[in-house]
Amino acid sequence: MVAHSSPDLCDDASVPTSPRRIEFETDVFSSTGFTLLVDDVAQSHVDAADATRLFFEYVRRIGHVVDAMGLPGEPLRALHLGGGAMTLPRYIEATRPDSAQLVVEIDGELARIVRHRLPLPAGADIAVRVGDAASVVGELAGGAPFDLVIVDLYDRLEAPAFVETAAFMGGCLELLADRGLLVVNVADAAGLARLRAQARAIARADPSAELLVAGDANVVSGAEEGNTVLVAAPRGMSGGLDERLAALGPHPAAVLEGDRLDFALWGAC
Repeated sequence: MVAHSSPDLCDDASVPTSPRRIEFETDVFSSTGFTLLVDDVAQSHVDAADATRLFFEYVRRIGHVVDAMGLPGEPLRALHLGGGAMTLPRYIEATRPDSAQLVVEIDGELARIVRHRLPLPAGADIAVRVGDAASVVGELAGGAPFDLVIVDLYDRLEAPAFVETAAFMGGCLELLADRGLLVVNVADAAGLARLRAQARAIARADPSAELLVAGDANVVSGAEEGNTVLVAAPRGMSGGLDERLAALGPHPAAVLEGDRLDFALWGAC
């Protein structure tokens, strides 16, 4: 079905948007699952009856990162840069009730339609702010820190250029609480050029930050296009995260950190 605009449901609808084709495709695997398509490109998947059911592979990997933080079920302060169908905010609310979350989405029409078609959980502390992620990160500086910052900024298959800058990555890192994590979805062609640029931006912003990359083994090797999940920990990676991501998949899974990651990213240079 094609969705149409609903009344304004967001905190700020001042950012202009261009008309786009926004659809929700019924899941062939579940009667309660829906895929959000924008201009015929799949952006997100949500199971309306079970927010813990994560369908896209890279989203499942991010879910594993979320699960590894702190104590099981412990509330988090999370910032989501890029909203889509708000799959991960729903997941965090379902697995960590009472979490405080902020979603930043540049497309006000998309945010309104998503919340109309797939309402957020009643009583959840999930604020939606319509705005440009780079500007909002700057505005949040000096405020209450976040345990988790997730960057998933794509228009169709392209990310804005600022995502690969040290200034933007540095701004995201500065928003983190002690032991907080920055998680970036990197959609890449074969060869890992985008992942290299993303990792370089983080390293320039904070040379001491520990990095970890998880993804399909064929994608992480650079042989195929696909998504990887890049995790940055300014104050050190939590123990066992690499083993958790490798064990839980989706498979075939590969996890790189330390010297192995350095070799994969820079060894051929």
